Amino acid sequence: MTLQNEIVQALIERLQDDNHMVRSAAVRALGRSGDAAAVTPVLLAALRDKGGLVYDFALNTLGDMNDPAALPTLHTMLGDEDGDIRRAGAVLLGKQKAQDAVLSLIGLLNDEVLAVGHAAAEALGEIGDPSASPALVEVLENPHTDWAMCINAAQAVGKLGDASAAAPLINVFRRRWDVVPGMNTTPPVRKHIMESLVKLGEGAVPALLAALEDADVKVRHGAVETLGHLAGAN
Repeated sequence: MTLQNEIVQALIERLQDDNHMVRSAAVRALGRSGDAAAVTPVLLAALRDKGGLVYDFALNTLGDMNDPAALPTLHTMLGDEDGDIRRAGAVLLGKQKAQDAVLSLIGLLNDEVLAVGHAAAEALGEIGDPSASPALVEVLENPHTDWAMCINAAQAVGKLGDASAAAPLINVFRRRWDVVPGMNTTPPVRKHIMESLVKLGEGAVPALLAALEDADVKVRHGAVETLGHLAGAN
């Protein structure tokens, strides 16, 4: 056994330490080892560790490693009964731009665990498959969609570049967003909607020009601001 292998094995053993800080440190250290074949399986298992920041560190480390060998397990994770595991699978499949995960991720947009839906929307934007656009637009058009999910869906639609999504994005301007408890501010949904419309570029202009005549002042205001950003980008 080489010194490198000996170190990796010692760190893997620390994933069973009774202190979550030690386990968290071991996760981060393993990510630096460069031995994906040995490290990936144990980090995937560490995602089930609820102690301290172990889950978060394991998720971030796996995302940085982006090991293709993890793909079969990541697909399986999308159907796990644990919401944290479903979320991790979505995040990591997005980072790997797994085209064959699109349909499964669409199915998670309305997951009972909000964080899973958020991760699925973000992953669909990272993968960049235009076929996901209708499902994301449906999320935007749902008046019961929470503000964080609206932001994630809007960002994803902007990355997909589907000009037909411009009108549904503009329609989100109609919604009133209450102050977020503990933040003393309204959610930055409008900002992200405008950013996504700008990403759509010229394709969004016809819908934005039509919105200038809308009866709702919030829509007119949002259209003016967005057109200003588009004009400045040219």
